[in-house]
Amino acid sequence: MFIKERTPPIELKWLPRLLRRLPRHHSSWPNVEKAHYMMKAGYGGEIEIDRRLRHLRWKDCLFIGDLQLSYAYCQIDTIVLTPYFALILEVKNYSGILIFDEESMHLRQITRQGQAVGYHSPVTQAWNAREELLVLFGEMGVKLPVDAAIVLPYSTTLVENMPKVFPVIYGHSLNRFISSIPQNGKPLPNEEIVRIGQLLLEKHSPFPKKNYSQTFKYAPAELKKGILCHQCGSISSRISTRTHYCSSCNLKISGGLSYTLDEWFAFASPKITNSQCREFLMLRDKNAAHHVLTHAGLTRKRENGQFYYYK
Repeated sequence: MFIKERTPPIELKWLPRLLRRLPRHHSSWPNVEKAHYMMKAGYGGEIEIDRRLRHLRWKDCLFIGDLQLSYAYCQIDTIVLTPYFALILEVKNYSGILIFDEESMHLRQITRQGQAVGYHSPVTQAWNAREELLVLFGEMGVKLPVDAAIVLPYSTTLVENMPKVFPVIYGHSLNRFISSIPQNGKPLPNEEIVRIGQLLLEKHSPFPKKNYSQTFKYAPAELKKGILCHQCGSISSRISTRTHYCSSCNLKISGGLSYTLDEWFAFASPKITNSQCREFLMLRDKNAAHHVLTHAGLTRKRENGQFYYYK
């Protein structure tokens, strides 16, 4: 049973919108596109493993999806709690061939197109996650062994030079793998497993919101302005107070002003002035901008003689 369901990463919402805001020729556009692809693939792999966990023979397991410990800047894909042990699953959804290098603690992927790509080793990620969970268990007075494994959701991914620190298994082998882990000592009662799970959930703390302009190296002034079409990214025209229209897609866009204002706060700055609002939303004058800002439920502050609005 999942006591914390996995939720889609917030980047799956924002990165496609950033792709529409950045000019296609911008040097950071491919990096945003790649980040979105990796995020979507990673989340898809985790959902596949969640599906398989729900079909385990073990009925006294608890699952925690995506536990984030912001104080240690540690993210754990999946924790399996059983009466005999805790198991960390580090899920990696890569295609092609994976080559583990334990000396350099590095992972090399050979894609289906023959391209070589390097990554931080998931062995190190699993090791760090295990250490943090052991520290938490020590603080909570929990005496439960902690194991870890790297899980590949699909058997089409091939592996060379298997690491020795933690096993690499495929999603279809999860049932057999978990059943093969030694069950030593006296099992913890179900209510204790539930208590441990709840204590871990209390430690969950999402990481701070990402600064997209710093991460992807663009200036807010480089972003496209105006109410953009949600499908093609073209600038739409206003046809009523709350509705815009994309002539390229024949799409009517409702709530485009507030939608675009949200993108300013996500991609440009945590605050906005009347003139910035007028320019970014391509409004006709300061009165129109004032109307949008005052009806957006923002906090207004005066700083150095200038009014700023905060979300």
